Amino acid sequence: MTSAMLVIPVYAADPAATPAPPQLPEFLTPATLETLKQASQELTAATGSERNVAKIWEKYASFEFSPALRPKLKEMFGAERPFPITRTDGPKGQINYIGKLAPYLYVQGNGTDFNWSEMTLKLSTEKTGRSLTMDMQWPSLVMARPDLSVSLENMTLVAKQQRAADGVDYGVANFGVGLVSVRDVTVGDKDAKKLMRFEGITARSETSRRGNNVEIAYRSTVNAMAIGDERVDHANFAFRLTNVPVKVMADFSRSMREQNAQKLDPKAQQELMLKNMKDLGKRALQSGAVLLIDDISVGYRGNVAAIKGRVSFAKTVDADFQDIKAIMKKIVAHFEVRVPVALIRDVGRAISARSVDASAADAARQIDAGADAMVSFVVGKAVSSGFAVVEKDELRSTIDIKDDKLSINGKSMELPKNLGIKAAPEAKPAPAPETKPNP
Repeated sequence: MTSAMLVIPVYAADPAATPAPPQLPEFLTPATLETLKQASQELTAATGSERNVAKIWEKYASFEFSPALRPKLKEMFGAERPFPITRTDGPKGQINYIGKLAPYLYVQGNGTDFNWSEMTLKLSTEKTGRSLTMDMQWPSLVMARPDLSVSLENMTLVAKQQRAADGVDYGVANFGVGLVSVRDVTVGDKDAKKLMRFEGITARSETSRRGNNVEIAYRSTVNAMAIGDERVDHANFAFRLTNVPVKVMADFSRSMREQNAQKLDPKAQQELMLKNMKDLGKRALQSGAVLLIDDISVGYRGNVAAIKGRVSFAKTVDADFQDIKAIMKKIVAHFEVRVPVALIRDVGRAISARSVDASAADAARQIDAGADAMVSFVVGKAVSSGFAVVEKDELRSTIDIKDDKLSINGKSMELPKNLGIKAAPEAKPAPAPETKPNP
């Protein structure tokens, strides 16, 4: 998975290496998507290749959508200008704007409706338009279907960005959602059953310069998750992409700006974007980019299972990028895994509780026996097979990949031959024309 985060941009344009996406319910109708696409295209045309955010906001403040699009926007957002912004006072030298999305109920007509409260966005920059400060507050957004509802509460976004002389935008963005609730609202039921609940979701993204390189860091946290009757204490995911040359990022930024300035149809836009991403990924790998996994962890009933490590690639040549299997053989990775024995026991207890009659006199003893059996099986199997050791009441192991070889806790294993990647179908020659004997 972590290797794919580095490799995917290189092969994003290869349909043979990319599985078809799963079919999802039609949350947005084709008409809704088309309206949003047209609005985006008109906004892009209005701002062109302008990079000064002060001038962009000035243009947008007086911008009007086309007469043909306005009725569609009013139906979707309740206004022909869904998100107007106006200039406000502020400290000397600053240029400030405030934008608001009015509360609305959008009934699509396909069974999926959207209902939201007022969203407020405060924007700030200076005369050169190279800096950007953003503060967004959105109390609630609800998506409702006949069989399901998803609600998001207390959404926030605080971001600061500064464009450097190298042309790259450096900065940090913090996004948060206080609560996400997923409910079963089957027609006929009086009460909505909570299927999932996620509390205190935060995400932080940061792009910074480190000498002649760029570092991109990302961290997300969920303070608590409830799925059915089970509750997870927390979940963390944090990584850093390092050793990406400034010139590579600057060239990528410039190519994306040039792409946005061109008036291309959606298909051509997508093809050019994938080409730019492929070039970015290739140059980053050849320059020695490294993906550092700082923290992937989950807490359950007071215990935490965690993994950390790093992924890089051995020296690559242009020929490696012609075949994804060849580049995957260049992976150099190391991971450290820790799982408390107490967490395994708690998982075993939770599983046992589902199969034990709670009214039985010895229910507690049966549940404890099931938990002990889980520990005996998981820990015993891992240790006896040489895949892990137990230290300080934790199951610990290391995973290494190098020279197309895998080892777990020092024990060599054979890597999957194709890593789940399907080769492109070979072209079959056309059948020879049918011939008939000459009478």
